[in-house]
Amino acid sequence: MANQELLSGLNQQMNREVTTFLRYMLQGSSIKGAQWDSVRDMYQAEVLDEVGHAQYLADQIVMLGGVPKLQPDLSAPPADVKEMLRHDIEEEAADVKNYAKLAELAEKEGLTALKLKMEEQAGDEDDHRQTMQRLLG
Repeated sequence: MANQELLSGLNQQMNREVTTFLRYMLQGSSIKGAQWDSVRDMYQAEVLDEVGHAQYLADQIVMLGGVPKLQPDLSAPPADVKEMLRHDIEEEAADVKNYAKLAELAEKEGLTALKLKMEEQAGDEDDHRQTMQRLLG
């Protein structure tokens, strides 16, 4: 069984990913107006990416001897498109930091594949953040 800090961190990040795909699904569905088509499309496209991240994390928790504990944040997302983007830019930046920490923990455990995947997911989240910054203007 992996160390508790790693398992706890994987569970926390899994819940962040579940929260994100739920938020993106709602935000993508609620955006109105042709001027925001690219933002709506971006959110809808990102839902499956975030689901994939959450699934990978859940699988790893089980593989390492833990139990996934689902506790997503079900707070209502911002209604204003610019506020959505600002909020999600901050959340994506936090995810990058979380994945970097998980990569360090995985390396300490000698889990090379997990370390590399955490770095890859950090890169995905940073790409999402940059896309949102461009859309925000």
